[in-house]
Amino acid sequence: MASPIDESDHPEYTDWQEDSRSLFNMRAFIAIEFPQSVQQQLGNLAQKLRSSGLRGVRWVPPENIHLTLKFLGDIKTETVQQLTHHLPTIARVHPSFTLNLHGLGVFPGLRHPRVLWVGVQAPAALFDLQRDIESLAQRLGVPPETRPFTPHVTLGRMQTDFGPQDQALLEAQLQVSTSTFHASLPVKQVALFRSDLFPTGARYTLLFHADLSERVEN
Repeated sequence: MASPIDESDHPEYTDWQEDSRSLFNMRAFIAIEFPQSVQQQLGNLAQKLRSSGLRGVRWVPPENIHLTLKFLGDIKTETVQQLTHHLPTIARVHPSFTLNLHGLGVFPGLRHPRVLWVGVQAPAALFDLQRDIESLAQRLGVPPETRPFTPHVTLGRMQTDFGPQDQALLEAQLQVSTSTFHASLPVKQVALFRSDLFPTGARYTLLFHADLSERVEN
């Protein structure tokens, strides 16, 4: 299976490159923002996995957990302004919907896991919304995403010290947590975030919300 779209899967998110900041104004992405209650549920799940003895994983801080719709990369202020102008037009023609989070998995597979994720059961409305956001970004000059959109919520990423003992423990935890973890959230908005990179990790700043239609897809 191809690797999923995630803003932090891009090389720009793994190395601090100060020189690139002189060429662009902002690193950004469009996402579904999670309420704090759901972020906490996912944080508790990550803590449960850590408490089981699983090591060699760089965990995503609960406050950074979200569902990426489009990674924009380094973009100019002009592009941000265009997004805030056009994104509401796209958002309001799409219905609100519910996301169901269920189960754990890894990309690309258990033999060589790289990303630990929570699965997303989403209606067609999510894919329609993401497709239109992708089209808008391309019209504004953002390079197209070559990988398919695979909805997922990243919990952590394997580090170089992730070893055979961790892999065996992970396989056991996947079987347990896949059958026990469930969460859901209503989606009524999409959000534009700025991402600033620091040696300690990424910091996300909400820039803009665009409301979806009040019509709800079941």
